[in-house]
This record gives sequence, C-alpha cells and structure tokens, in this order.
Amino acid sequence: MSDQAAGWYPDPTGENQQRYWDGDSWTDYYAPALPAQEEPSGPETAHEDYPYLAEVTHQRPDVMVAPGTPGAWSTSSAWGTPAEGKDDSGTKVFGAGVRNTPGGVAAVASLVVLAVLLVAGIGWWVVSGMRGDDPDPSGGSTGGSGTGSVTTGTVTLTDTIDALVEEDGRWEGTLSLSEATVLLLDVRTDSGEDLEVSVQDSSGAEVAGGDDRGRELTEGLGGSSLDPLVTAELEGGEYTVIVTELDGERSGFTVGATPVVEDVELELPTAASVPASGYWAGSIDLPADGAYAVDVRDSDGNDPVLVTIASDGRVRSNDDRDPQNDDRDPLLETQFPAGTVVLLVTEWSEDATNVTVTVEAS
Repeated sequence: MSDQAAGWYPDPTGENQQRYWDGDSWTDYYAPALPAQEEPSGPETAHEDYPYLAEVTHQRPDVMVAPGTPGAWSTSSAWGTPAEGKDDSGTKVFGAGVRNTPGGVAAVASLVVLAVLLVAGIGWWVVSGMRGDDPDPSGGSTGGSGTGSVTTGTVTLTDTIDALVEEDGRWEGTLSLSEATVLLLDVRTDSGEDLEVSVQDSSGAEVAGGDDRGRELTEGLGGSSLDPLVTAELEGGEYTVIVTELDGERSGFTVGATPVVEDVELELPTAASVPASGYWAGSIDLPADGAYAVDVRDSDGNDPVLVTIASDGRVRSNDDRDPQNDDRDPLLETQFPAGTVVLLVTEWSEDATNVTVTVEAS
C-alpha cells in the first residue's frame, strides 16, 4: 500500500487493533479498534426488536394471566387474522398499556439507565485506550520519559559500539567532529524494543533525530523497522547522541556512525562500488525543490537497489525500472526538497557489484 495516504488502518498483522501508516511504511503506533456502533434499543424500538409480538392480540395488556383464562391474551394462527395494535392518535403503539403500569414504567426506566451506562462505558474504554497514543505519530515518544538512570559512552566514526539503556532511562554518547560531515547514524537492537535517537549540539538544541527506519531501509540495510536510522549534515564540533526506548523498557543496542564521503554532482555520473552484504553511500546537495531523477546503472549484470533519504527525512526507493523486460537497474523519478539527499545502493542478492549513479533535474 505504498500509494496509500497516511492514516490509521487495520493492523496488517491481524491483531484486533489499528496501526498508523505514515505514507511510506507501517509505524509502531497502535490504537484500539473502535467497537461497532451500538444500535439503539429500548421501548421506542420494541416493535422492531420483537416483530413476532406484533401478532399478539392484547385483550388485557395491563394484566398477566394464565393461558386459557377468560380474558387472557391469545396469539393468532396461520389461518387467523392478527389483531390490530392499540391505536393512539393514528399511530400504532405496541404495549402502551404495559408502559402505563408501575411495573412497566420501572422496566422502561431500567432499560434507559442500562443504555446510558453502556454508552458511557464504551466512551470511557475508547478514551482510555487512546490516551497513551501519540496524537502526532510522526513526533516523539509518549512512553518512556528517559528521566531515569543515564548510561554514557562515546560514538566513534566508522565504528560500531555496544550500548545499554536502562528501564525508563537514557543513553548519552559523545560525538566529536573535526569538520562538516554528512553522517549516517545507525541504531539497532536485536531484542525487539522500539528505540528513538536524538542528536543535540553543545547548547542542547536538537539538530537531528529519528524513530522508525521503515520497510525500505530495513530491506536495504537490515535491522528492524522499529530501529532508528538518522542522516544528518553536521558542522564540526561536539554533539551528544541520546537514545531512549519508547515504552521505557531496558534495552541493549548498537550504535554505528558512518560518514558519507562520496559526493555526487548534479548531471554528472558517479562510479560506485557496492560491497558484498553491504551498501554504497553518497550524498548530493540539491539547489532547489523540484522533480529529479536518480538513475543507477549496473555494469556487472547484477541487481542493484536504490534507497534515498531526503533533507526532510522522507525515504524513497526503487528496485527494478522495468522488470517485465528484465531491466533490473533502478530509476527513481520523484519530487525532492532542496538540501542534502543521501543515496544508498545495495545489491538484491548481497553480491558485490559496480554501478554508476546519475542525478538529473527532470
């Protein structure tokens, strides 16, 4: 459903709940499936709720007596003629006599109170189920506050380190950059927790952050769709990488920081070598918002896959430009905002291959 608009949809895993689709991939935001709307039920709908009683002839509607007793009510047969219901100013009213008795009034009042309690209970259930959900699924955490214990470490470029966030705590890693860098920050866990990452400068202002990497990056780079993967264009200086867990759970994880050093120039082909079981990363600075085409050509007869991360954080991908004609080279034609776009090329079978990458305005 890659063309489906962002919004709440039934959870594709089959759970009795809704899940938020951000326009590109399923997020980890859930909401209870709303119960079917309750049909009104009460004295006003008795005629519709119990149609078989419409055939009852009420000789004494206010008194309940044994069958066969003179004056008792009787039912019509297939060859009998159903009696008309009580007529009240031209409108047929079922059981009007019963409603005018003390017992009937009490029964009606009980039904009304029950209906009110039922509606109130459903409303409370819906509100309480939604109270913990993020009203903006593209935003930050609503679970763990990160105010518990703090563990620390150091983020090293071109290296992957092991780290730990304690229950309802946070992990803080120092990052030093000697020059301006386009950074690919890969945070992932093997135990299924939902991590979030924030990059702050020396003043404590957030300069980059992310939550779920989504399906395209998971297929290309591995990890879970709930693991963050952040791209950021950072000036030289000191930064703090902060990792928390969405639900405040304890989690071990890894942090990998890869500088994107390959520069791609607009309209000029760039040779790229994709390593086995890995990826090639490059970046291009787009001068303006507009339509662009990213053209990847393989020279080894392999099957490359293209994933792009725009300056607004949106992920786009393409695998085969024309699979029906066995053209497996990616071609992505789309709208990009101005700014830095990170280009990632992998190979479908995880084989090493060589490609050329060209970005053109279209």
